[in-house]
Amino acid sequence: MMKPSEVADFERRLNGFIRAKPIWVARVPARLDVMGGIADYSGANVCQATLGAGVLAAVQASRDRLVRIRTERAGGEGLPVETEFSLEEVEDACADYASVRARFAAHSLASWAAYAGGSLVALLREEGIRLPTGFHLRLLATAPMNAGIASSAAVEIGTLCALNAWLGLGLGADRIAQLGQIAENRVVGAPCGIMDQMAIASGRRGKLLHVVCRPGSVEGRVDVPRGTGFVGINSMVRHSVAAAPYGDVRIGAFMGRRILNGLRKQKGLPPLSYLTELTGNELAAAERHLPGRMTGADFLARHRTHEDTATVIRPGTVYRVRGPVRHAVLENERVLRFMEALRSARNGDEAGCAAAGREMVAAHESYRDECRLSVPEVDALVEAVRRIGPRKGLYGAKITGGGAGGTVAVFGRREALTQHIPGIAAEHARRMGAAPDVFWGTSPGAFEFGARRYAPRAGGWTWQPA
Repeated sequence: MMKPSEVADFERRLNGFIRAKPIWVARVPARLDVMGGIADYSGANVCQATLGAGVLAAVQASRDRLVRIRTERAGGEGLPVETEFSLEEVEDACADYASVRARFAAHSLASWAAYAGGSLVALLREEGIRLPTGFHLRLLATAPMNAGIASSAAVEIGTLCALNAWLGLGLGADRIAQLGQIAENRVVGAPCGIMDQMAIASGRRGKLLHVVCRPGSVEGRVDVPRGTGFVGINSMVRHSVAAAPYGDVRIGAFMGRRILNGLRKQKGLPPLSYLTELTGNELAAAERHLPGRMTGADFLARHRTHEDTATVIRPGTVYRVRGPVRHAVLENERVLRFMEALRSARNGDEAGCAAAGREMVAAHESYRDECRLSVPEVDALVEAVRRIGPRKGLYGAKITGGGAGGTVAVFGRREALTQHIPGIAAEHARRMGAAPDVFWGTSPGAFEFGARRYAPRAGGWTWQPA
């Protein structure tokens, strides 16, 4: 459910809508990448949590043929930002993702709207829909951007869920997640996997979502051991999956798959669709054929293509290859061990919780050493958790999502989290000169929450499930 303060803040803002028409509202959470991270685009198992922070998305049909998008921060922080465009522009964009991507990129003040506008274009293009009229889309965020908690995916899924309810499309969680990924890959230009969109659409309050990203299916949910929980601490280093470090690691992983498939072809073996079809032992037998580093030009001369439609190899760039491949394959196995440890610890067993925490720390070390996607500020947070350790109730911590900054996930006993996280955050604030966001709690996924339909009434609005 929405927090009472969140509901009240939002309903006050409904007064800016047209009184005569109903409003459809979706509420989606940010996510905490507990395990799996950047192995998602290599087909890994991943394990994700929903956070208490999130995004409210409201849609109302307008009286004209304009689409107006407005974003605001909850609590009145910062100024609202708006952009608008005509339905004709939207329909023209549906013919070519590149043109709508260029439109948003050309206007820096409207570039944030690519997540929402791109989701609209993906919905219309992929589902063959024509809008009957323009509409107002209002986004109210309690999750900060660029913090590594998938706030961009929350905007995408929130937009799609609100439009899904307004238009009565009946699209399911998997399809909504796919459309969100298309928007991020083809309009925003961020080469993400589907992990974030799946977690936000299909997550459940108080549980971890187990997704297999081949290409994306929910395998089940994992109970959080009794008496324990997960908390996120923002490193205050801004993160973006559209930035070069994340994309370069992805390119390196796809280069590695292409090289391994060449070897498999020589041996008469079927090609790998995903790196994570390999076991760790199988990779160990073949990884001597993978270069540690390779220029884009050298790779293209030998192999022509890395077969990834979401990224483009730059000839002059030197890419790490062996490390990203090792991370993907071994992270997939770490996720499976992590979930098994949690299941063994469902009643709060210390040994099982400690084993799960060790897998988180190993995942962080792989981000840092194999992919070079950690930063000192993040390492300091992970080390602070390790210093306190399992004996005092903090089992493990790791970098999340695309890395290169963003949020650190921490696993521990609830009382230990309450006792120690404020001190860790205060120590980090002294280093950074500003207090970090701490993400407590959990909330329903988009489809668990559903959607609301607000109808006008005298003096305000009344709502019912959409």
